[in-house]
Amino acid sequence: MKENDNYSLDNEVRFKEWFFDYVINLNNTVAAVFSAKDFKVEFLTENAEEIIGMPRDVIISDIRNLIKNGVKTDGESPPSNEELRKLQIGESIEADTLETKNQKTGEIRYFRGSIRHSEIDGKDRFLLVWADITDEVKRNRQMEEMIEVANAANAAKTSFLANMSHDFRTPMNAITNFNLLIAKNSDNPQKVRDYTHKIGLACQNLLSLLNDVLDMSKIESGKADINHEEFALGLLLEEVNSVIAFQAKAKQIDYQVHSGGVEQDLFIGDKKRINEILVNILGNAIKYTQNGGKVDFSINEERSGSSDYWDLRFVVKDNGVGMSEEFQQKLFDPFSREIKEATVGIQGTGLGMAISRNLVQMMGGTISVESEEGKGSTFTITLRLQGVKQETGDFWKNHGIHRMLIIDDNMEECEKIQVALKDTNVEVFFCTSGYRAIRLIEAGDEENRGFDIIILGMQIRSISCFELAAFVRDKKLVPKPILILLTDDWEEIAGEARDAGIYDFLQTPFFLSTFKQLMEDILKRTGKGSKEQNNNVLEGMHFLAAEDNDINADILAELMNMEGAKIDRVTNGQEAVEKYMSAEVGEYDMILLDIHMPVMNGYQAAKIIRGLDRPDAGKIPIIAMTANAYADDVQRAIDAGMNAHLSKPIDMKVVESTIMSLKANMQST
Repeated sequence: MKENDNYSLDNEVRFKEWFFDYVINLNNTVAAVFSAKDFKVEFLTENAEEIIGMPRDVIISDIRNLIKNGVKTDGESPPSNEELRKLQIGESIEADTLETKNQKTGEIRYFRGSIRHSEIDGKDRFLLVWADITDEVKRNRQMEEMIEVANAANAAKTSFLANMSHDFRTPMNAITNFNLLIAKNSDNPQKVRDYTHKIGLACQNLLSLLNDVLDMSKIESGKADINHEEFALGLLLEEVNSVIAFQAKAKQIDYQVHSGGVEQDLFIGDKKRINEILVNILGNAIKYTQNGGKVDFSINEERSGSSDYWDLRFVVKDNGVGMSEEFQQKLFDPFSREIKEATVGIQGTGLGMAISRNLVQMMGGTISVESEEGKGSTFTITLRLQGVKQETGDFWKNHGIHRMLIIDDNMEECEKIQVALKDTNVEVFFCTSGYRAIRLIEAGDEENRGFDIIILGMQIRSISCFELAAFVRDKKLVPKPILILLTDDWEEIAGEARDAGIYDFLQTPFFLSTFKQLMEDILKRTGKGSKEQNNNVLEGMHFLAAEDNDINADILAELMNMEGAKIDRVTNGQEAVEKYMSAEVGEYDMILLDIHMPVMNGYQAAKIIRGLDRPDAGKIPIIAMTANAYADDVQRAIDAGMNAHLSKPIDMKVVESTIMSLKANMQST
C-alpha cells in the first residue's frame, strides 16, 4: 500500500512538472528563483537562454544580469540591490512592460515582469517571472498608430471642411450680393454688365473649387481616366493663357510665356487633364506671388530619340512667397496648405497640388518643385507624348493665303514663325525695319504678288507698328493684306490697333494651330469665309430637351431661343421617349438629354430611342447635357447610343461647335 502511495505521489510531481514546463514554453514565460543574499539563481526555466539570448551560466551566476536586460518602456531604471533587499516577504515589484533584446538574434520582445519576495521551504528567496506580451504590445501599438492616422485624417477633413466652407461661401456671397446690386441698378446698363461679369468670375471660382473636390474623389477611388486623343498644343496653351493672363493682370503681375524651339504642335494625350494641371500650377504661382511680381511660363519640347514621341517640359517660375523645406515634403499631400503670415487670406482647398501630381503620374510624367521662402518657387512638369504628323492640307490655298510678311525687331520670333509655316506652301518673308517692310510691300504690289497676311511685332525699327499698319490701311493694295499684331496685352492697345487697320492679335509663342484658328475667325468676321460659316448655327433648329430641373430648363430654353432655336421641354426620360414617338419623322433636329432624371434616366431613354422602329431613330443626334463630366461618364453616354456629351454649366460656344460638328457629320453621310 505504501508503495502505491509513493508511486501516486511521484506521478503527481511528474505531471505537475510536465504541466509547468508546458505552460512556460507555450507562453514564452521566463521564471527564476534566486537568493536574497547573493542573487545567485537556484532555479531557472529551460527556455531562458533561447528567449533572452544570454548564456544560462551568466544568468545563474547573478540574476541581475538578466534584470538589467529588461528595460522599462517608461524609461525607469531596473530595480537596484537596495530596492530588492527592502522588499518585505509577500511584497513585490511590478513592471507593466519590459523591452528586451535577444543578444544573439537581435529580436525585440516585450514582457510583463514581477519580482516577489517569498519564503520557500523556510528559506528567504525571490521569485522572478517574465510573461511574454509581445503580441499584445504590437497589437496595441498598431491600434495606437491606426488611431493616430484616423485622428490626423479627421483633423485634415475638419480643416478641409472649414476651408471649403469659407472658400465656397466667398464666391456664393459675391454672387448673392451682385444679384442684389443688379436689381438696384437695372436702369444702368454699364453697371449691370460689370456686375454680371463679376458674377461670371465668381461662378468660375465656385466651379473650380467643386471640380477640385470631385477630381480628388475620382482619383482616390481609382475611377479617374486618361484620354488619348489628338490635340493641338497651341490651342491648349491659348486656353490656359486666357485664364492665367487675366488673373495676372488683376494683380499687375508680369506674366511672360516663352518657348524654346517648339516645332511639334499636334500630340496624342488628354488635353483636358493637361489644361487642368497647368492652370493649377500657374494659378498657384499667380495666387502666391505679390502684386507687381513676376511669373515666367516656359515650354520646351525634345524628340525622344528617333521615335514619334516627344518630351514636353513645362516650367513655371515665380518670385512669390516661396515654401519652407518642411512644407515641400508634404506639398503634394491632399489638404496640405502652408499657413504663415504671407499666405493669410489666400483661398484654396489644399487639393490642387495633390490632383496635379496624381494626374501627371497617371500620364507617366514627372513633377518637381524647387522653392525658397521669400524668393519664389519653380515647378517643372515633364510629359512624354506621341507626336502627330501635321497635315496642313489645302487650308491655306482654300483661304487664298499664298504670301506672308512678318515684321518684328525680334529675329528669333520671326524665325520661329517661319519654321512653323515651312510645310504650308506659303511664302514667308520677314524683316526688322519698318521702312524695309514698306519697300517689300510696294514691290510686291507692283509685281502683282502682294502679301495676303502681314504680322506686326510691337517693336519695329524706324517706325511704329501702328504707323506701318496705317500706311497699309490707306494704300490701295491688291490683295488687301490682313494685319495681325503680335502682343500679349491686346486690351490695352485694341482701340489704337483697330483704328490703324489691325484685325486682331496673336499671343506668343506662335503655334500653327492657334494661327489657323485665328485666320478662320477673321475670315468669318470679314465675310471671306463660307456662307455656312456666317450663318447662325442654331437658327431655325428644333430640339427636344429632357431636363427635370426647372431653373436649368429655363436657362437652356432662353439661351437656345436667343440663338434662334426652338425647344420642346419634358421633365424625364420616359416623357422624352413618348414625345419623340408621337412626333413626325424629322420634326426634331436633335435630342438633348439630362442624365439624372426621375422615372427614366438619360442613358435608358437614349437606348430606347435608338431601338424604336422608325426611320430617324438611329440617325437623330442625341446629346447628353449633364453635370457628370468625367471620361467614364462620356463613355457611358456613347455606349447608350448618344453622339456627344456636354458638361454643365452650359457653355454656348461649346454647344454651338458640338452641334455644328454633328450637323456636318450628318450631311457627309
